Amino acid sequence: MRINGIKTALVAVSIAISAQILSCQSLPLPAYETALMDGEASHADYDFQAAVQFYSEALRKCRDTSRIPEIERRLSQSRNGRSMSSYCQRPKVVARKNFSRRDFFLYYPLADRSWRPGPNRLDPHPSAEAPVVWFPQGGNEAYWSMADTAGVRNIYYARDLGNHWSSPYRMPFSSSEDEIYPMVSGGRLYFASKGLFGVGGYDIYVCERKPDGRWGEPRNMGFPYSSPYDDFLFINSPDGRYSIFASNRNCSADSVSIYILEYEPVPVSSAVRGVEDLQKLCRLDPPQDLKKVDNKSAMSTSKAADPNTELYARKAAEVRRLREEITRLNRELSTLRAFYNSASPAEKSEMADKIVKKEARLPGLQSQLVAANKDLQKTEMDFLLHGVLIDRSRVEAESDNEVVGVETSYTFTRRSPGSSDF
Repeated sequence: MRINGIKTALVAVSIAISAQILSCQSLPLPAYETALMDGEASHADYDFQAAVQFYSEALRKCRDTSRIPEIERRLSQSRNGRSMSSYCQRPKVVARKNFSRRDFFLYYPLADRSWRPGPNRLDPHPSAEAPVVWFPQGGNEAYWSMADTAGVRNIYYARDLGNHWSSPYRMPFSSSEDEIYPMVSGGRLYFASKGLFGVGGYDIYVCERKPDGRWGEPRNMGFPYSSPYDDFLFINSPDGRYSIFASNRNCSADSVSIYILEYEPVPVSSAVRGVEDLQKLCRLDPPQDLKKVDNKSAMSTSKAADPNTELYARKAAEVRRLREEITRLNRELSTLRAFYNSASPAEKSEMADKIVKKEARLPGLQSQLVAANKDLQKTEMDFLLHGVLIDRSRVEAESDNEVVGVETSYTFTRRSPGSSDF
């Protein structure tokens, strides 16, 4: 009887606990939470007008003072999105391809072995979002992102003074949140920030260089480069044909899409015609059936390469590398020459030295390019004489490259990372 009594008591306790759990589960959400969730969904869907209304409602109904700053921040971002919808660009999309977030940056058309993994002396505390810094050999400027004492990542700058680098200088536009992936490209400074005027996540910003060499105030590049998701690492390709950036707006959490757009020297901005128009614009779909494009091959091990195709691909890649290196060097020379006249006497002396050194490299690179082109042509002739046919559609894939795009295809080439010791 005693055992039965204990069992009865335990059953009663169990029933009481279950009733409490069910009661807790059925408790209604605070009045503002529903409006907050509707605001989040509308914002992620580019319906910024609806998001403003929902967030405003959540702000009116919220009685939890600890939540108000976050609601106000989201409301501000939705208002920013509504404002930015009035000046959107419509670039032509050449290609889009997904890569692992761990090494997507290696598929940018930049000099080999210039991505430096952390920790290193520029970034002793790298983050998962920005585990590398860009530090090419031969440059006279360095820009990088590094955490301050509060753990917030800011952009720093230093100059090569000949026998040593200047002390790091923190860029004045640093915000209270992270800035990552600063890149100087085409005479402009591009970077991503979570803390400046934007629509949430990382947005992409650009600074123009002033005649005195200083950078102007950053401005958000707007749609479709920025979005409610994470957008970062914008560059213009060294050959001046493409604009390139990465985003996680259309892919899984562990990957990013690299977007290849036709470069527009004088972009035109206009207002979108509604939410659907903005959604379509920010998807940045290439004008082709992407289901036919293998977005996984870049990260997988391909079958054994045909020796002839592999040889041809290696020689073609060397020609392409030398062309890109010469283009980059000429752009650096153009930038130095452009700012030479407005520089101080000390800076002119330093710039003149840099110009001479860079000019001295050009003849050697041009000779290498001529030799590499002759070698590639000789290889083609040898193949023809011996009846060897090269499948050009497989050349890039066999050398760890993939060709995607439209009328003029774009080649994604995997670069090698540099050493953290430099």
